[in-house]
Amino acid sequence: MSIREGYLHDYLAASFIGAALGLILTNTVGGAVGAWGIFVAMVVVLGIFLDLPAGFVAAYINFRLHKMGSNAPMAGLSAGLFTAIVYTVMTLMIAIVAAIAITQNAAAYFIAWIIEVVFAFIFMSLGGYLSGVFETRTFAMPGIFNLSRVKTVPPPPPMPNVQSCPTCSSPMTYVEQYNRWYCNNCKKYA
Repeated sequence: MSIREGYLHDYLAASFIGAALGLILTNTVGGAVGAWGIFVAMVVVLGIFLDLPAGFVAAYINFRLHKMGSNAPMAGLSAGLFTAIVYTVMTLMIAIVAAIAITQNAAAYFIAWIIEVVFAFIFMSLGGYLSGVFETRTFAMPGIFNLSRVKTVPPPPPMPNVQSCPTCSSPMTYVEQYNRWYCNNCKKYA
């Protein structure tokens, strides 16, 4: 297997994950809408909030699998574009099955599919490109997420090792100057 085949496999795997994410979220959030204006508006909103993250995720996975060079935004764009191609094939199968199941709305399913695919190409490619931009530039972590400033309570100091006087059993004091233990009760060193 050559390096190009390995990359193709990785692109396919990441694109399936990204396209499946977009497909799951689109089918979860989106529904059957009768008016085309509302449908187009819904596809734009779903494109921004679902297709764009799908392309972003696919490109991000590719960046984690490979060490990209200096042209990461274009590599992200190609990952997002590849995700849109995979998404197109997956949704085409769904549109064909829907058109076969409900033949009186077959034309509407294919027109809706075409509009959805156009926006998927736009937003998935844009999401991949943005992933590449974020990959090459460093951004400061927002202060709300910076946990290094959280104050922690230091642990209590260790208990001193206290010795008892062998004669009277009272606590003794360590005298560092003589490196010995002294009993204040008996007035002698141990």
